[in-house]
Amino acid sequence: MTKKKFESSRLKNLAEESYRIISNEKLKISFKFVEWESEKFFLHGLSQKYYELLFGAFNDIQNATADDIKQQTHPRLTPKFINWKGDSTITQTSFPDKIKDSLRPQCGNDENELQKQYEEMTRDSFELRVAKSYGRIHGFIFDNTFYIVWFDPAHNLFPGRDDKGRDRKTKLPSEVAEVKSFSPEEINRIKDLNIALYQENQRLIQENADLMQLLEKETAPDA
Repeated sequence: MTKKKFESSRLKNLAEESYRIISNEKLKISFKFVEWESEKFFLHGLSQKYYELLFGAFNDIQNATADDIKQQTHPRLTPKFINWKGDSTITQTSFPDKIKDSLRPQCGNDENELQKQYEEMTRDSFELRVAKSYGRIHGFIFDNTFYIVWFDPAHNLFPGRDDKGRDRKTKLPSEVAEVKSFSPEEINRIKDLNIALYQENQRLIQENADLMQLLEKETAPDA
């Protein structure tokens, strides 16, 4: 073997070994780009079972490799590539601007470079299953980290179509939430209602005591 072929073979082996090491690394999770302000994608007001399954999904992500997601082979997370222009029922055209904004300091005013880096960063965008019938998690893989962007218990990114072929509407948190949240006005209304119920209960207790006293007096043997 010539020196040139030996060097080429050695570099190839090093590259393959580096790829093997990287491909076997477990993923990290980042919440840096979660969009908390969205009405379509939310995490509040759900059942205890949902949160138990959600943390189970976090554990699955951290025990998965990037290839498990990119090759869409993970058995529980059932990854699906997000093709922003490939499904007519998709409700968004891209992830929120906060991701692109994070790249501005290094791109300056070069919008073309900014768009290029954004597309490179979010190229591996996927939706992962929390559990069957419990919605999805949307995000992207970059630098061996899965960046979560949206929690989607209502399947609002891909609502799909009904049996008649009509596009399903997205659902608001109030339509999905299982734990009722109360505004200050609602809390005050319930407080006033409780006071009124307490006062009525006290009135009935006193009325009952008066009736019992009258009954005892009427049924008492003559002195």
